[in-house]
Amino acid sequence: MAAVESLVNRERAPARPPEASKQPRRDDLQDTYRKAAAEYRRDDEIEVRTDHHCWIWKTLADLSSSFEREISTLDAGCGTGRHFHCLKTVKRLVGLDLSPEMLRAARVPIRTELISAKEVELICGDVHKVTFPSRSFDLIYSLGMFGYGCELTVEVLNKFHDWLSPEGILLIDVSDSSGVLRSVRFRAALRKFAYPMLPAVAQRRIDKRRQGVPFSPVSRKELARLLRQSAFPDWEVYRRPYHSPCWSVDKLECIAARGQLSAELVETFRVRSSAPAGA
Repeated sequence: MAAVESLVNRERAPARPPEASKQPRRDDLQDTYRKAAAEYRRDDEIEVRTDHHCWIWKTLADLSSSFEREISTLDAGCGTGRHFHCLKTVKRLVGLDLSPEMLRAARVPIRTELISAKEVELICGDVHKVTFPSRSFDLIYSLGMFGYGCELTVEVLNKFHDWLSPEGILLIDVSDSSGVLRSVRFRAALRKFAYPMLPAVAQRRIDKRRQGVPFSPVSRKELARLLRQSAFPDWEVYRRPYHSPCWSVDKLECIAARGQLSAELVETFRVRSSAPAGA
């Protein structure tokens, strides 16, 4: 694997200074991941032996090889590079993550000997702010980021759409709110509604209490609404429980295309979504 770490700032310069509460929140998240990077890398050794990872391996291998040519791929929220070895026929692989410490671990990811990408570039940046030229990637995937550490928005979906080639495919997952206790969902919804209307002093107090990784799951209905509002013309959503020694959470998986999803691909995902993860 030829890996090049790039700390070039690809983030668009803001037109105005960010709100006082936004930058500390991002700094808190980076600090959390800095402290947790070594633990994530240890978890890789466990996760790659789980049924859920077998599902991811099959899925990414099938998607990346379906183009029948070498492709350019973006792993958004790549972390320690846990999924790099799952890809096939990749000429250029870009790993994007907010945490420099995670990217340092991704220089030598799990199962390095199985990584076939000819060129790997690691970029430190925020998916909400980073920019790439239109049609840069044939395959974009983001697994384990949305809903836990990063909020899924229409703006991010539209970025993905713009970055995809005409035949491009998107694969993401997001934490499913239906698996979260009702009281937790209610408090999260209340905070989301009331937070923008609070004075700066109150916002800072809330930010201080909420230090760590933000949890922003969505329901299947909410995910469908985001996709309908996005530029993606064709997409499918599936629900899959995710259980391992490290995690236990329900996920909503989404596959979307810049153009049209093939009937064969849709049928494959429907069959797999109804089968046990290790099948």
